[in-house]
Amino acid sequence: MTAPHSTWRSLALLGTLLLTVVALVAFAVGVASRGSSAVQAAQASTIPGHPELGPGWYAPSSLGGGTAQVAITITKVDGSKLSLQTTDGWTRTIDATGATITKAGQTMAVADLKVGDQINFRESRQSDGTYRITTIQVVVPTASGTVSAVGSGSVTITQFDGSSKTLTLTGSTTYSEAGATATKSALVVSVRISAQGMVDSAGNFTATAITIAPSSVQGTVASKTATTIVVTTTAGKTVTVDVSSATKYSVRGVSAPTLADVAVGNRIAAQGTLNAYGSLNATMVQASPNDQPGFGGFGGFNGRGFGGGFGRSHGSGGPNAAATPQPSAAASGSTA
Repeated sequence: MTAPHSTWRSLALLGTLLLTVVALVAFAVGVASRGSSAVQAAQASTIPGHPELGPGWYAPSSLGGGTAQVAITITKVDGSKLSLQTTDGWTRTIDATGATITKAGQTMAVADLKVGDQINFRESRQSDGTYRITTIQVVVPTASGTVSAVGSGSVTITQFDGSSKTLTLTGSTTYSEAGATATKSALVVSVRISAQGMVDSAGNFTATAITIAPSSVQGTVASKTATTIVVTTTAGKTVTVDVSSATKYSVRGVSAPTLADVAVGNRIAAQGTLNAYGSLNATMVQASPNDQPGFGGFGGFNGRGFGGGFGRSHGSGGPNAAATPQPSAAASGSTA
């Protein structure tokens, strides 16, 4: 009787183990299924091919030569419902009810949105698993580049990717340069600009505001007078730099420099306003003797600098450099 009793005990134990395994498998499948559903719910509003953007995201504008690859454009406005499409084909309709909508820092209403507007938006997940749009930002179209031609009602620029773009100018277009108000006359060939404006359905760009970047010249001092410095650039061209009592100077080894401290043969970097006839009205001049460590160029514009510095150093300072460029007490100096 011992053997049969032992056999039945083994069979009962085996059955218990089998039931346990089945229960564990079923539990695991259920957890995986719930996890998969949660993931699907979380990804329900992501863009195919753009999982990194998540369910609430910004898609910067592709206008203006930027690096963004995804731009969101409104293709239809139906009350508070906005139909959207990206540059790579993704589409979606969102409800803007209750969302904070802004353009250039100003709050606007849903009714002010129009077909063709490019936007960024954010959304938050609700307790029921749905998503609500919280903020919408209308992207202001921009265009940047170097002026290649100026017309009576337009300016043509060469963009940073080498393409040409013509911007329409109106009587309402505003201009600024070096933080101050400027006029259209500041638009001359070779200056760099950044424009904000509007783009119509045909792709025509009308500029509402234009910022003109300071121009700069780098090279070696060939000669000078009481009001000018003639520079031979690194490309071998000759450029006249006009100076005045308002021009600031930074000369290596001089604590309070003036034009008199800028010598023929010095390496020089001048920044200011480019004139239509090709000379530069200098607001700042940096100079360094050839036997001294070099200095850097001036800061960039829209992430793009205006040329590298001279010599070994990339900074504008040094142990013997003037701490702060000083304005000249008078535009003085002898002709050299």
